[in-house]
Amino acid sequence: MASPTSWQFYKEIETKILWVNICTQNIEGVAISINKWWKTRYPAYKIRIVPKKEFELVKMQAEKKEQ
Repeated sequence: MASPTSWQFYKEIETKILWVNICTQNIEGVAISINKWWKTRYPAYKIRIVPKKEFELVKMQAEKKEQ
């Protein structure tokens, strides 16, 4: 199973989207863990796996929106 530091996520409540960034080269093992976690914990959410730059942009936009 993948370690918790090999990926990170951000949850958008309004749109019900989970933004996920994979932080490791072992994508296969992490993808299996993410899929299991997503389906059991957030089944009503859509998932978007994005590169780090896009992930950081989404988080920054959300922070600006909250201010």
